[in-house]
Amino acid sequence: MSNLKGNFSYVFIPANDSLPIEVRTGDKSGGLSDDFLSKEAKRYFYDNSDKGDRQRALEGATAEQRKQLAQQLRDEIQGAAAASQSPYASQMLGLDDDALINIMKTQHTSQTCEITAITVPTPLNNHRAVSMYTADDARTQNLPYNRRATELLLAAGHSINQQPSPQTVSIGAAPPGRICGDAFVGRCHDNEVADIWERVDFTVEDADPKAQWCGVARLPGGGGSGPGGEQRSLTGVMNQNALPSTAPQDFKSGSADGYTYTQNDDEVELRFPVASGTKAKYVKINYGKSSLKVTVAGQTLISGELGGDIVKDDSTFTIEDANSGSGKELCLTLGKKESHTWPFIVR
Repeated sequence: MSNLKGNFSYVFIPANDSLPIEVRTGDKSGGLSDDFLSKEAKRYFYDNSDKGDRQRALEGATAEQRKQLAQQLRDEIQGAAAASQSPYASQMLGLDDDALINIMKTQHTSQTCEITAITVPTPLNNHRAVSMYTADDARTQNLPYNRRATELLLAAGHSINQQPSPQTVSIGAAPPGRICGDAFVGRCHDNEVADIWERVDFTVEDADPKAQWCGVARLPGGGGSGPGGEQRSLTGVMNQNALPSTAPQDFKSGSADGYTYTQNDDEVELRFPVASGTKAKYVKINYGKSSLKVTVAGQTLISGELGGDIVKDDSTFTIEDANSGSGKELCLTLGKKESHTWPFIVR
């Protein structure tokens, strides 16, 4: 589509939770071939990396240092090949030192990023594609876990535990599923049949995991990735190595301030430690459509917005002996209105 005019909005999601999600503006006139957001993301990640320093170090390396660097890269490739049997990795093992050094130079001089398709365009989502842009060396640079960006992936139906196939393994790619480092998210209208590709707005409200488009994405044909689905990467590069220790193991279970939780596609269970003499008549629970308040003996244990809608008639509580064998626990079960993993429990 040509003669595009005007601006579009996109968001910047810092990995640092204390910083707000920002809405930014770009020029849509470049279309797909000269996309503003793609260029801006690549520039940002290059400027905030050490690629320039590594490029200069390569150019000034002695013959012996070049040999050592090539062997270091070869060892990394061999490790990936052993883990995944990737044909790409096997081909790289056959390259000589000069070819490997040239590959390293290309990586350090080019402005690149990881592009993840949160949704692909379908008739159900009105041919709207949502993409996330992150550093392509997030793992090797040990960038911090980005909770909000990861929750957005999960809300669109992606599995954060899904391992990539051997055909999509690449050295230095972002960790599978979980997002590390800062992220940009944008939306486009992409309809090949109608020959349309145009940037459209993606706002701070759209970055909320409970936004309407996330619910559509989880539906069959909604363009996201359904339960157990695999995160799509437009650059085709994912990595199977260990995730940073700062990332949670999954969203199926965990603990928060004053309670523990587990969840499956159909229900959430929360457990609160309570005094051994607690009786059911001391417990007051206010179930909202997507909110919850729990009070015991006049003390509020939790109050906030839930990660999804609940069915009140399927939500109950019991008072049980604590799993530790000491004291009591208030066990609260919430029936989910829609079968999927919530991106958060209560906030």
